[in-house]
Amino acid sequence: MAASKSFTMYECEDYECRLEYNRDVLIVHLPAVYKFNRSVLISMQIKLEDIYDFSVGLGYPSLHCAVPIGNTKVARLAEICGFVFFANHDGFSVYKYKGI
Repeated sequence: MAASKSFTMYECEDYECRLEYNRDVLIVHLPAVYKFNRSVLISMQIKLEDIYDFSVGLGYPSLHCAVPIGNTKVARLAEICGFVFFANHDGFSVYKYKGI
């Protein structure tokens, strides 16, 4: 994979969302989730749909998220938010966004 850059896309009192990108791929990271309940989940789902629209507008073929292999809580959250398993790569389970 080509060298990538990242930045904080969204930060609030409940969670933080970072984007990592290069010319080939756009990846969502949730480095911190401070509070999790139904309203936070709905907020995440809305933000992910916006990020997906943003990625398509930039010309990326899809949106991905990377979860450390074995982190079942974050993997489950990814699935609830509309991601499906794609492949394992460099110690991460990579998921592809399909929407909710």
